[in-house]
Amino acid sequence: MTATVHRNCPLCDADNTARPALSYSPAVWPLKQCPHCAFVYLEKAATYAEMEEHFAWEKTSQAESRRRKSAEPLKQTLSDSFKRVRRDLFKRQKLGDFIRAYLPVGAVADVGCGTGNSLLRLPAHHTAIGLEISRALAAKAQRKVATRGGRVIAGDALHGLRTLVDGELSGVVMSAYLEHEIHPRALLTEVHRALRERGRVILKVPNYASWNRTVRGARWCGFRFPDHVNYFTPQTLARLGRETGFHVLRCRWQDCLPTSDNLWMVLEKSAREPERRAA
Repeated sequence: MTATVHRNCPLCDADNTARPALSYSPAVWPLKQCPHCAFVYLEKAATYAEMEEHFAWEKTSQAESRRRKSAEPLKQTLSDSFKRVRRDLFKRQKLGDFIRAYLPVGAVADVGCGTGNSLLRLPAHHTAIGLEISRALAAKAQRKVATRGGRVIAGDALHGLRTLVDGELSGVVMSAYLEHEIHPRALLTEVHRALRERGRVILKVPNYASWNRTVRGARWCGFRFPDHVNYFTPQTLARLGRETGFHVLRCRWQDCLPTSDNLWMVLEKSAREPERRAA
C-alpha cells in the first residue's frame, strides 16, 4: 500500500476534504479545485519516501509513455514525431536562453536535476549544485558535475535546500519540478532564504490554463498521477511567488500562451520576507 499524506490547499491552506473531487479525477488520487483561490491540486499525495522508492522519474516515465501509446497510438506517434522535428529545427533551447539572460554569476541550484544534463549546460561562470530525490539519478549527476567543481545533494528538495547557507545561491532552476513538490510554499520559502539579494528563479510547469487541457479533459498530457500534485495557472503561480517573497520579473504573453501546455516564469527575490507557514 502506498504511504500518503493529506494536503490542504497549497496556495491558501483551506481544507477542502468535504468538497467533491473534479470529474476527471482518479478515484485513488482525488484532484480538488479550491473554491477560495481556484488552485487545483492533489489532495492525497505520495510521501517523499514513496516518491523516491516507487515514483521516481526513471521508474515512471517509460511506463507513462507506454500507457499513452496504448491509449492513443496515432496521437502519441504524431506527438513524438513533432517533438523530434521541433528539436532539430530549433537549436536554441528556451531554458538555456533564460539562464543566460536572467541568472547572475554565482552558484546555481537545479532542483530535480535528474542525471545532471542541465547542470552541464550551465555557463562556466556558474557553480553547479543539483538536488535530486532519486539516488540513482543523483549518483549519475554527481559523476558528471564533479569535473567542473559542482555537487549534487541526494534526497527531497526541501531538506536539500535547508543544507545551504543563507544567500549561497545566485539562481535556481526548477524546470518541470514544482508540479511534483508536496510542499511548494515551503520550498519557495527555502529558495528565498538560500538566494542572495536579487537572486532569481526560473520556473517551468504544466499550464493548467491551456486550451488543450480544456479540450482534452482527463487525457491532457499535463496530468500524471500521482507524481504531479500541483496544477498551476499564470495567476496562481504568480501569487505563490509573491507570497513567498518574490516579484515576477518575467511572464510575457509568449511564456504562457493558452495554446501551450507549458508555462514559464522568472521570479526575483524581493526585500520583503515571505509569509511563514508550516510545511
